[in-house]
Amino acid sequence: MYIDLLLKDVRAIVGSCADDSDGNTMRIQRIASLKSAQAHDLAVILERGDLSVFQQLSLEAINSSQAGFLLTQRQLPHLLNKQCIIVPDVLAALKQLVQSARRCDEQCSKATPVIGQGSTVHPSAVISPGAIVGNNCTIMANTFVGNDCVIGDNVILYPGVALLDRCTVGDDSIIHANVVIGSDGFGYHVGVTGLDKIPQIGIVAIGNNVEIGAGCMIDRASFDATVIGDGVKIDNGVHIAHNVTIGAHTAILAQTGIAGSTTIGAGCQIGGQVAIKDHVAIGNRVKIVSKSAVMRDVADDQVIAGIPAVPFSQWKRMVVAFQRRGKVN
Repeated sequence: MYIDLLLKDVRAIVGSCADDSDGNTMRIQRIASLKSAQAHDLAVILERGDLSVFQQLSLEAINSSQAGFLLTQRQLPHLLNKQCIIVPDVLAALKQLVQSARRCDEQCSKATPVIGQGSTVHPSAVISPGAIVGNNCTIMANTFVGNDCVIGDNVILYPGVALLDRCTVGDDSIIHANVVIGSDGFGYHVGVTGLDKIPQIGIVAIGNNVEIGAGCMIDRASFDATVIGDGVKIDNGVHIAHNVTIGAHTAILAQTGIAGSTTIGAGCQIGGQVAIKDHVAIGNRVKIVSKSAVMRDVADDQVIAGIPAVPFSQWKRMVVAFQRRGKVN
């Protein structure tokens, strides 16, 4: 999310104080994840669990990040070239910063949407301010295109598609009826009072020549982008959670669910009703048999099946052994 504010202004919004004068000259361009943040970006450190767990899971990622600024609850040790913005409640501070950026965005005049040559838009479709629709596109009835979305050339949006703010669709892509792209990811911080929503401020970026079946749901990323690579084909009723990346030319069959921050390589074939756990890394050209549950990382060129999924040859031996024990007729 782009904010383009002086450090001192960010500190004022979130209620953080500093004695130095760096805030008068240093600018923060955007809020980003630790992984993608650069020198002019702010990364958010949401601690989970006790400090020992936080240190074990996160300090290496914090130290290796290129982020120039950190929104954090405490001064972190051994940080080079990073400014800490220290607040008592990081999530509350993040919400204040996001709300301020959104108010600014609403106050700015939005450009009239741009519709390319040869494109047709049904009268009941909504094309929001700042949106760009490419050439020779077809936008059908009751479709919604949000603020600042970008749609490439030769794209077809079937009835009822919702493409929410700032999401992008590449050339020659087809999105079937009642697909929702850019809904909030299921991101919550566990606190003493229960589940507290983490603002979902990323986007969904869909590549070229992608086809998405009816009734699919693809969540926007927490900070960066949920990415659907070029040539990906997705069957009806698939859910793809926030921060997922799917490599080029992968095929995903109906009713599959892919949990957050999973990475899937190129050229994979994923069967129907597959469940994939969060933060799993799946390699290139992997085949997953229908109704499998993927609970751990998968190397390139593997064929896996079962609950939990194991190499296909092992799964077949397990099934035969189970049948021989008389458990299955």
